Amino acid sequence: MTSASPDHPAAGLEQTDFPALARHLALTLVEPLGDRAWLVRRTGGGLAVLKTGPGAGPEAVDFLGNLARLFPPFAHPRILQARPGFYVLYEFIPGTPLSQVAFESEAHLEAAFELSGRLTALFRSLKLVPMVRGMQGQNRAAGEPPPSRLQHLAALQAGLGQTQDGLAVRRWEASRSYSWSQEVVSWCADHWPAMDAAFTPPWEALRERVEHVTSIHLTVSGSSLAHTAFTPEHLLATPDGTWAVVGWQVAPRPYNYMRYRYLAWCLVHSCHGDLMGRYRGFLSRLPAIAAAGAHPLTFALTLLETWVTARTAVSRRQEKLQVILTFVSEALTLPVAAASPSPEDPFLGP
Repeated sequence: MTSASPDHPAAGLEQTDFPALARHLALTLVEPLGDRAWLVRRTGGGLAVLKTGPGAGPEAVDFLGNLARLFPPFAHPRILQARPGFYVLYEFIPGTPLSQVAFESEAHLEAAFELSGRLTALFRSLKLVPMVRGMQGQNRAAGEPPPSRLQHLAALQAGLGQTQDGLAVRRWEASRSYSWSQEVVSWCADHWPAMDAAFTPPWEALRERVEHVTSIHLTVSGSSLAHTAFTPEHLLATPDGTWAVVGWQVAPRPYNYMRYRYLAWCLVHSCHGDLMGRYRGFLSRLPAIAAAGAHPLTFALTLLETWVTARTAVSRRQEKLQVILTFVSEALTLPVAAASPSPEDPFLGP
């Protein structure tokens, strides 16, 4: 069993008897897609994915169900059948993972950065789902045609005034993001590969830095939610030219986490040279936040998280580790401008 990230610990979860589960659901196993996922064939001949474990938890099932109501501009798993906490079955999405193509190309980087922005906007819209669900239910019950555009807009405006307090939600998300940044340092230290013992990051200095730098958790606007597995492994180029997003894990993360996570995965798995120069160029294209010293801290955390998660599947280890430790060192030494305390900020400080 492999190590899992802090939000998705694998310890204590038993492996499902997939053959028995497939027989129960009248499915034919085709091939494994991971520790807890199988490509299966349904009775009618169509392909689907059967997942258990954290990916089939109640939160994931509810999230994917809500996502289907928002018509996002990309493909995503559509649930066919589920028992939350036990399994989820969804339609197979044909396509090629970006991890199998030129994931560092200009075109793919630009598309990934744009998609991360679309996801951020989509997460801000999730609070509208109960409204949309209620409107759809009322229409079905009354047997009436869909509401007009003006009626739809009026309903959304009315519902926005009834949503949870935005400040309270932002504080909760910032708090969760802050906790993650602390936990991920300890998790990486505990799971640092023994073969890399000669290249150990300064864990105590990192712990102190993430404790005092809070600006990375304060989004410019909207939500701090992120697809925490936003890597080329979970982005598919589909035959019709659109992209698909799979491997859904959603939780609060620091500002711009998804773009940094994508870049971190690319650096760790890159087959190109001049990593330092090339990735400095990539980083220069990302929007910075007011506290410039916080800009590299999220990247440092995603680099360490990605390195530990990758385990042994990395080429040119020493070269890449030296680059990673350089970025970590810069995250620890660059000055962070003090922020003016505000009673609306979840935290006070830089």
